[in-house]
Amino acid sequence: MGRITVFSIDGCSHCRQLKAALTARNIPYSDINISHYPQKRADMLALTDRHTVPQVFFNERYIGGADETIQLLNEWDEELKGGSVTARDRYVDTIESDPGPFDVKLSLPTGPPAIQYMNLTVNRPKEITEVNGKHFTTLQLTKELMRKMPRGDLSTFGTVYYNSFKGSEAVTALMETFDLKSRDEAVQLGMKLQRKHFIEHASKGDHSFGDNNFYFRLYPFHTPHVLNSLRDWKHPSNDEPINVIFLLSKLWGNLESRHLTPEGLVNHATLRNDDFYWKFEDDSCELQKISMKDMDANTKTAFVINVYNLMIKYAFVKMGVPTSDTSRYYFYDRVCVNIGGAVFSLNDLEHGILRANAKAPYRLTKQFTIVDSRKNFSLNKTDSRIHFALNCGAKSCPSVKRYSAEALDEELRLSAMAFCEQDDNVSVDDANNLLGLSKIFYWYMSDFASSKQELPSKIVPYLRGEKKKKLEELIQKGRVSITFLEYDWSADGCNQLQFSKSYVRSFAPELYRF
Repeated sequence: MGRITVFSIDGCSHCRQLKAALTARNIPYSDINISHYPQKRADMLALTDRHTVPQVFFNERYIGGADETIQLLNEWDEELKGGSVTARDRYVDTIESDPGPFDVKLSLPTGPPAIQYMNLTVNRPKEITEVNGKHFTTLQLTKELMRKMPRGDLSTFGTVYYNSFKGSEAVTALMETFDLKSRDEAVQLGMKLQRKHFIEHASKGDHSFGDNNFYFRLYPFHTPHVLNSLRDWKHPSNDEPINVIFLLSKLWGNLESRHLTPEGLVNHATLRNDDFYWKFEDDSCELQKISMKDMDANTKTAFVINVYNLMIKYAFVKMGVPTSDTSRYYFYDRVCVNIGGAVFSLNDLEHGILRANAKAPYRLTKQFTIVDSRKNFSLNKTDSRIHFALNCGAKSCPSVKRYSAEALDEELRLSAMAFCEQDDNVSVDDANNLLGLSKIFYWYMSDFASSKQELPSKIVPYLRGEKKKKLEELIQKGRVSITFLEYDWSADGCNQLQFSKSYVRSFAPELYRF
C-alpha cells in the first residue's frame, strides 16, 4: 500500500505547517523524525540532496519541502472545487492504491529512538510547605498567593514599586486566604513566606515582613525581566546541564504540539492557559542552579545555543513579540534568564558568551565591560557557524535544532549547509554576477570574514552542487557583486502578545491573570 513519507525534525515550524496541511485534508502520512532517528538523515540526503526539512515523498516521487507540497495540495483543492471528490480521495486513488515505496531509504525506522519521548507528568524535586494544616507544593502555593494577594503600583519619594503591597494589606489577605484566626498568626506566616522567598521586600532594604506599611512583592513579580523567576529554586541540580535543557526543550515542544491551529501555528493564548505551561515555568527555574563555570568550550557552546533558542520561544509567549526595531532593541537587551545565579540578557548569551564578548550590531562597546564578572563565561573565540544555529524568533532565522557537546562540530556543519542551501539565505545569479546573502552575513560580517570582498570565498565551504560551482566560477572571474536580502522579522504563531518595554518592570498583565 502506498504512502506519503515526511522527513522532519523536532521543533520545526515548516514541518508543523506541512503536517497540519495534510491533516486538515484527512490525508495520512508516515513521519521519519531525524531528531529521533539521526541515521535516517543520510537517507534523506541521498534521496533529495537537501539538508533542510521537511522533505516529502508521495511513494517514491519526490515532491519537495513544505512550500512545494502545500502548493500541490492547494492545486488539488482548486481542481476539485465544487465536485464530490476530495483531496483525500485523490490521495487514495493516486498514492495509497499504488504499491510501494520500495526504496530502502524510504523505509520507516525501527528500534528505539535516539531521543526518548518525555512523559509530561515527570516531576522535578518538590518542596512541601505547610500552611494552617494544608500542604502545598512550591508551585501550588505560588499560584495561590498570586491569585489572592493584593497587587498594585505603590510609590514613595518619586520611586514606583510595581506589583507591590503593604505589609498590613498582606496580613489581611493571608488571614482570608488561609483561614487564620489572628493578625499575629498571619504575620508569622508572612515571615515564613519571606524566609522561603515567596515574598520579597520591594526595595533594596531588608525589612522583615510585618503588619506595617513597608512595601513587599511576591517573588514572581520581583524581577519581571528575568524569565525563569517564578520561584527561588533551592535544590541543587543533579542532572548534566545539557540534559536539563533537553528536558525543558522537550516539555516546551510537547506544549506547542498541544496548541497547534489547523494551519500549524502555535496558539500562544491557549498555550499560556495550559497547566503544563506552569510546569514549564516551574521547571525552568532549575537553570538557576546550573553552573557554567567548569564547562568546556563545546559543552558551553551547545548549552547556551539550546538555552537561547528555548528562551526566545518562552519569552515570545510570556512577554510578547517585539514588532519594531525599537522594541527588538529593548527586548534582546532587557529580557533575561537566570543561569547559575547570574542574570544574562538574550544579547549577553549571544554576544557576551557565544561571540567571545564581541560588540553587538550597531553598538560601540563590547557586551561585557572590563569590570563585569560575567565576562569570565565568554568563549575564547567565535565560531561563525553559531549564526546558523541561533534562532531569534523571526521567520528568516535558521531552524531550531538540538545541539550536543559530543557532536557539536558536525551539528554546526549540517546547520550551516542547511541554511546556505536555501535561496532565501544564499542565492547565486551567475548571469548577473550577483550573490544574494542573508542579512546575518551583514550584521556579523566580522565573524565570517575580514572584509566584504572576502565573504564569497568564506561561504563556498557551506555550499554544494550547482550553487557551489556557480559561486566558485564567479570568484575566479573576480566578478561577484554582493546584495543583502530583506530579513523577515515576523514571528511564527497566532494570538501573540505584543511586547512592551514596560513588561520588563511590570509583568505582562495577561500572563498572570487568574
